Amino acid sequence: MDRLIVFTVFLFSITISVNAAANVIMTGTRIIYPDDIKEKTIQLRNTSSQPFIVSIQVDDGSDIEKAKHPEAPFITTPQIFRMEPESGQSVRLIFTGDKLPQDRESIFYFSFSQLPYLDNKDKERNQLVLALTNRLKIFYRPHTIPGNSYETVEKLSFQVKPHGIEVTNPTGYYSVIRRAELIANGTKYPLADAVMVPPKSKVEWPLHANNINTQNASIALVTVNDYGVNVDSRHPL
Repeated sequence: MDRLIVFTVFLFSITISVNAAANVIMTGTRIIYPDDIKEKTIQLRNTSSQPFIVSIQVDDGSDIEKAKHPEAPFITTPQIFRMEPESGQSVRLIFTGDKLPQDRESIFYFSFSQLPYLDNKDKERNQLVLALTNRLKIFYRPHTIPGNSYETVEKLSFQVKPHGIEVTNPTGYYSVIRRAELIANGTKYPLADAVMVPPKSKVEWPLHANNINTQNASIALVTVNDYGVNVDSRHPL
């Protein structure tokens, strides 16, 4: 009996995993929105053999309760639609505001939720239906920001503090960090994973180790560029 229960739970887990696969995907991993365009076209594709209902939301990254009433200066059209099997859909992203900072990027979030479309026959059966949501960053980028986004990582500076490493980003662009490590005497010490350093700001990454000789040490970064590609770099302390 115990083996039967274990097998049933295992089979149920596999079913959930298969049904929870993201079938509707977006071209690209982030959205760069220059301030001198009227709208941006986002491309979605349904890679599965079944239809899906897709809904779009843009928010400002606030907490969950506030996100129910998004405060982002964007609209999307369409906002909700059905995607046929193995088909594509264009979504227009339109900026509606005019009071964002002009010397730095502003960040918002583009979310699209997918729910399998059920016909009458499917609705009569007991089944687990999961709605999946993908959430991607929108970087609103004024043309008045000095320099270029790809130069941002080169201009980051690092300073040893009592409890970690202080990172300064003097540019007007977000620096998206996939992974950061301190390398000292041939040893790697993890600093941060999946973080951002906002424009014209400082952040401190905690260092969970004691008595590290940081003389001749360096910071190893894996950053993410505008195309979603990882870029490795090394920076002296």
